[in-house]
Amino acid sequence: MMPRLLNAVCLSLLLASLPIGAQWLAPEHQSHPLVGQLWYSADNQFTDLDELIDRLPPGSWLLVGELHDNPDHHQLQTQLIEALAAQSRLGSVAFEMATSEIQPELDTWLGRGQDVTPEDLGWNQGWGWSRYEAQVRAALDHAGRVVGADLPRDAQRKAYQTGSPEGILDHAHSEFMKALLFSSHCEQLPREHLDNMLQVQLARDQHMAQRLAQYRDKDKVNVFIAGAIHAHRDLGVPRWMHASIPVKVVLLSALSESTTAQTYLPVPYPGFPLAQLSADILWFTPANTPQDYCAAFK
Repeated sequence: MMPRLLNAVCLSLLLASLPIGAQWLAPEHQSHPLVGQLWYSADNQFTDLDELIDRLPPGSWLLVGELHDNPDHHQLQTQLIEALAAQSRLGSVAFEMATSEIQPELDTWLGRGQDVTPEDLGWNQGWGWSRYEAQVRAALDHAGRVVGADLPRDAQRKAYQTGSPEGILDHAHSEFMKALLFSSHCEQLPREHLDNMLQVQLARDQHMAQRLAQYRDKDKVNVFIAGAIHAHRDLGVPRWMHASIPVKVVLLSALSESTTAQTYLPVPYPGFPLAQLSADILWFTPANTPQDYCAAFK
């Protein structure tokens, strides 16, 4: 068999073997040649879920950065939790979507995930339960601990008024984060509020880093599910974690027309040179139909 044909056959077998290969939910680019694949940015190599798990050291945190509205990102998170559990390697599972003040409820329902309701957990309705039900149930059933990672609302309001407990990182990071906050609020947020909003973002990342350190299972692989920016190695929670804690970052990446994996790495930010360190691994999925969420403000 010719090498090119052999490569094509191997790729077809890889895609066919994906547990959810015929069940993608986001409608765009379901037949893309990269869909379902995992790609290591450092060595420009493709891998699969089993190899990814094999390469994770005990005591590590695997940070999984999602697009909150992409249903395939939620499916892959559940698949990852269940794959680690099947190998008896799952430690703690932490969620940005749960604040630390509901930790008693999460502890109460540990081991009984299939019976839990959002009311039992005091789940924040702002994080749609239908999006996170499968991940939370799987984590409660299989994890050693399920961790509410985010900063409670009262503490966020305090950070807005008095600043984040550990302060800022550097000027370039602060300026980029303020620009990101402005654009993510459809450029409708008064600029005089950006410094305060930045303090809330920093306080949340600092708190989540502390929670990951506190609840790390040193003998197994721990998983943190969060929005992509919080997972970014150069922007979010990893920058506040102690260097002694092994961290790997997987960004769930919705596909566009490009078939070159490198093009999906975040582009360099003006004046902010750490972008090439944003992720260790990209995991490619179909994309939602593009929507202009800011149209109402135009």
